[in-house]
Amino acid sequence: MRQFEVKARPYVSFVSYFRNDGYTSDFDLRVKRATRFLVRQLQRAELDSEVILVEWNPPADRPLIIETLGPLPERDCVQVRGIVVGKENHDPFVGSDASSMNPAAAANVGLRRAHGRFVTPKAADSYFSKEIIATIARRDLHANALYRCDRCDVTLSPRDLQERDDDTLLAHLESLDSTRHSRIPHPPQWYIRELHTNACGDFLLMSRQMWHTVRGFPLDGTVLSLDCDSLLMHAAVALGAHEICLPPACRIFKGRHARLFTNRISYAWTPLQSKVDDFMTGMRWWRLQTITRSLFDYPKRKVAGVDGVLAPSIERNFVRRAEQWAHGIPPELGQPDNWGLVDQPLEERLLCRAAWFSSSKTVAA
Repeated sequence: MRQFEVKARPYVSFVSYFRNDGYTSDFDLRVKRATRFLVRQLQRAELDSEVILVEWNPPADRPLIIETLGPLPERDCVQVRGIVVGKENHDPFVGSDASSMNPAAAANVGLRRAHGRFVTPKAADSYFSKEIIATIARRDLHANALYRCDRCDVTLSPRDLQERDDDTLLAHLESLDSTRHSRIPHPPQWYIRELHTNACGDFLLMSRQMWHTVRGFPLDGTVLSLDCDSLLMHAAVALGAHEICLPPACRIFKGRHARLFTNRISYAWTPLQSKVDDFMTGMRWWRLQTITRSLFDYPKRKVAGVDGVLAPSIERNFVRRAEQWAHGIPPELGQPDNWGLVDQPLEERLLCRAAWFSSSKTVAA
């Protein structure tokens, strides 16, 4: 087991998480290309930074993605670490037999171990615009801010990823028709803070201190942990952070695929629930409808492929808590002191070393 000692903190950490299980037909290519792209972006900006790759519950019959990345471009400022989380840490979650991935729990492992002064999760197959990197490279981020930007979904082919160099690929991403996940006003009957929670799990840049204050993404004991990113945003603001939305040119590009998580969510209604809800809709009793959905916890939600797990309604799980926090009730953080499995001796590999880093014990990676 490698033990780490940090001489000086990098300015920023990016945390990605994945499992080599053929989530999409070209997922391995997507992750490798996006990782190399990010490393070179950070090197060009001469930004002291680290990229943390969390390999969650890896299948025994496939190689680790961090083993097949190949040599990464090395330079003094960027470090890349891989962390392997075994099956024994996934199995306790409800629904683990149906889904072998828990994105929120996997992200927490990297977030807890991040060395950067500022930290954000990052989808493993996404790309940052040059304006995002330039904004961070100014090194004038505020310690009590929560930075957000829009995600743009685009259609990328394997050929695009294989044949285009970084500059050409970025120009291509910027030229493509996209579905932009911009800020969406919350329904007024929710009585919660107006925050940019749309696709917020792809970019939540905060100080390391604030991540530790909120104790990472809230988990619900299942493999789903729905609304965890939105809940985290509202908890952070309730605990003193303020939201800053970056300019429109600061955006994330993500390739479309058939298994995008939001496209797999559906709702479970009983006939009585549908009848009552339709009546309140007809009467325009929006606030009463929200209260009733929260009180009786409907409609519950399900995710395709994890049919045995029903998640709470968004009104019960998210709106109720966000409303309480918006009206002065402090968040009760459910994560334990050892959030992110910090007390677990996880396998860690140094894939690319930065000058600001030293290792207190040298063991073959």
